[in-house]
Amino acid sequence: MIVNRDARDRAGVLLIEDGCIALIKRVKGGSIYYVIPGGGIESGETPLEAARREAQEELGITVASLQPCMMFEQKGVHHYFLVGKYEGTFGTGKGDEFTGHRSGSYRPVWMSLDEALSTTLYPEQVKSFLVNR
Repeated sequence: MIVNRDARDRAGVLLIEDGCIALIKRVKGGSIYYVIPGGGIESGETPLEAARREAQEELGITVASLQPCMMFEQKGVHHYFLVGKYEGTFGTGKGDEFTGHRSGSYRPVWMSLDEALSTTLYPEQVKSFLVNR
């Protein structure tokens, strides 16, 4: 069976504090861009469960409170959750992204909301949410 990984449902987290948002800085193939922390929803997992798992894997945080904030379709359904309360140390994630299995670099960063709106950020649909905050 062939699985098209580009067409899978995804879940992500929007962690916003003090006018900044948590992003993943990607440097790949000579390009620098930023992505919202998140990833594919695994079999048997709800979007909320996937968002919690991805927050732990990519950011190193355990979220106690998540609020659905946006959903859209683009090669699968994307579910995004606004982080409320959380515990842990930002930037201590230990997911596959940090084991060298992917090309380029992958680093959690904080960025001002203003800067996030003017940089290369994927998925681009998130910018509309950030503008209306």
